[in-house]
Amino acid sequence: MPSIYYIERNGNKYAYQSTSKRVPGKKSPVTEKIYLGKVDPETGNIIPKENRTPPKEEYVKDYGSIAILDKVQDDLGLFKDLKACFPDIAEKIMAAAISQCLEATPFSDIEYIIDGSTIAEIYKLRGNLSSATMSELSKELGQRLSSMDHFFTQRVKRSVDGKLILDLTSVSSYSDMKGYSEWGHNRDGEDLRQTGIALVTDGRGIPMVFSMLPGSIADSTVLESTVEYLEDLGCSGRFVMDRGFENAHNVNSLLQRNVLFTMPSNIREEPIKKLLTRAASDMKSSEAFRFHEGNTYKVAEYEVGVVSVDGKDEYIVEVPRNHKDSAAINSRFATSRKFRAFVVFDPKKASNDLDAVMEMVSDIELKYENTKPRDPAKVYSKLPAFVRRYVDYSVDEEGFMHIERKQNSFTFADNRAGYFVMFASEGTTWEQMMSSYDVRDWVEKAFDVYKTDLDGSRSRTGNPDSARGRLFIKFIAMIMRIEVQNILRDHDKETLRTKNRKDSVNGKTVDELFRTLSTVSAIGFKGNWRLSHISKGAREAFRLFGLDEPKSGRISLS
Repeated sequence: MPSIYYIERNGNKYAYQSTSKRVPGKKSPVTEKIYLGKVDPETGNIIPKENRTPPKEEYVKDYGSIAILDKVQDDLGLFKDLKACFPDIAEKIMAAAISQCLEATPFSDIEYIIDGSTIAEIYKLRGNLSSATMSELSKELGQRLSSMDHFFTQRVKRSVDGKLILDLTSVSSYSDMKGYSEWGHNRDGEDLRQTGIALVTDGRGIPMVFSMLPGSIADSTVLESTVEYLEDLGCSGRFVMDRGFENAHNVNSLLQRNVLFTMPSNIREEPIKKLLTRAASDMKSSEAFRFHEGNTYKVAEYEVGVVSVDGKDEYIVEVPRNHKDSAAINSRFATSRKFRAFVVFDPKKASNDLDAVMEMVSDIELKYENTKPRDPAKVYSKLPAFVRRYVDYSVDEEGFMHIERKQNSFTFADNRAGYFVMFASEGTTWEQMMSSYDVRDWVEKAFDVYKTDLDGSRSRTGNPDSARGRLFIKFIAMIMRIEVQNILRDHDKETLRTKNRKDSVNGKTVDELFRTLSTVSAIGFKGNWRLSHISKGAREAFRLFGLDEPKSGRISLS
């Protein structure tokens, strides 16, 4: 049995525990001494010895947002596709993309986001993503064009809705980027060079493919090369584009490739203007009324052809027999490649169109009527072109300026208000055309996420490979962020159908969701982690994204 004995040194009394035990190979027992502590001279109690070994350092790291984004990427198959296409750097790409999804910091600051979160633990990241590492990673990634194409092919295979929404935007740059950044019309209104980005999303706005282009390429000239590139990647379905892509050459190219498409018309060509005139009469029939997504429209459908005249593609429509040269025109129309044109009248749009005209004209009348500027001609010339289309001016004998409305322009605006024309490939029905274009705004939202949420408005690198690599990482982040946005939007719609009509997640933006989840932290060191307190909002967010409710206590991050 152990016994306690005391030793006095320098006026202090110390307690020890002595235990006698036998050790194999020795004849006599061995005494084991353990120091217990100092004896309090007043009470006689033993004051336990202090542990001089410092406690292990513990860290607090963001867990909630990382867990949600890891579930989102897993449902989308993102990391699986990255591992298949970039097996040696997939973890770094995923870690950097999640960091950008959480907070659009400069790439040089990504390491700080990762240090403050469980990204490295969840993805078993070796080393860190310092500024130098990110610079090397971006450049190497941007050089792997074949691997990028393989990744895009994998993303296309995962798309199931058959819609390919294509758009083009530009990113301002401080460098010429070896020809990739050029001067031209800057969409952001900045006095900088720009690089073009062609982006393709599916019907829910999830990005599938992007291509970096020289900034001087116009929307109307990039379509053919982009469609060819997408076909090589296995992209097939209905292409949905904005009016920037509409011209006879592009339409003819799509028809030659038998590509399904939907796009609005600019209504610049004479044959299309003639359809508007015909539609005013044809829409008097009760058959012209259509109903879509709670709105009433009047619609007239026509066949339009594309012919080549002196090497230039032009639209052509069938004309009445009493029309001049009708026989020759209709003969060329009969042999042309054809597509559908839907002339649509929207009563709500008609009111909005006229309101927009009158708002601007009224502002100009209030501002300049009966004023006496030093140079009226200069004042008028500085008015926006849209306004000068509807108003003129005169100066009386006393030098006072008067604003006069242009009768023909107002008549034209009244006749055109509410009308728009949609082009679609042959065989497209009204419902197919409208439903496919309904999702058109998702690519705009994708670009909005890139330029605002992911800080993609300017490029400071002079190396096109590095720029492409950075864009790829932001592309992965954009996929996750838009999917989170979609899940929140669908939840909002579903919640409105319930009796409660509100919960802790309903109405939150992506950033607000991440702020709610930031309260869920992992506390610990290396393999020993525990979760902090879990709020109600965090529990509901976990349920919404298909995860088990987190519970305070020990947790494995591997």
